[in-house]
Amino acid sequence: MVSACEECGFDPALAHAAGIAPELAGRFAATVATSAPDVLARRPAPGVWSPTEYLAHVRDVLLVQRERVVLARVEERPSFARMYRDERVAICGYGAFGAPAVLQQLQMAGELCAAAFASIEGAAWQRRLVYNWPAPAERDLAWLARHTLHEGVHHLFDIERIVSGAGSTPDGRQAG
Repeated sequence: MVSACEECGFDPALAHAAGIAPELAGRFAATVATSAPDVLARRPAPGVWSPTEYLAHVRDVLLVQRERVVLARVEERPSFARMYRDERVAICGYGAFGAPAVLQQLQMAGELCAAAFASIEGAAWQRRLVYNWPAPAERDLAWLARHTLHEGVHHLFDIERIVSGAGSTPDGRQAG
């Protein structure tokens, strides 16, 4: 079970796959709309991603989770490779694109991911999979939907904290 998150306020009891939708991309766009490009591109502290890097991360999460939905629908108990989120920042050039371009990509990724989750009905939500981060654990598609939604909500919170000037987590770690 995805736990409630005290930091961002995410409540899995209120979450449903329908929440993994393009509307979330609109919330990201509204959050960064009034921020200067240099604020969106700059890391507020060492080890804390910039708002644009968080946007790119959420985009990639949505695309990766979409593929995981497909695999879980066609394979019995697939085991998913780790996403390597920290390595992707450099390898995929998260800082190379401006926030407007990444927001467009995030919108598309949200639509694609939402369509994959929307195709799940009935008992298919209980299809088993092995999620390998932070440690291998057997989960189901319902968990994957809640986890994916929490990723989006939590990183929206991270971005809000940065653009409002609050920066990193209280102990200086990367938010999220």
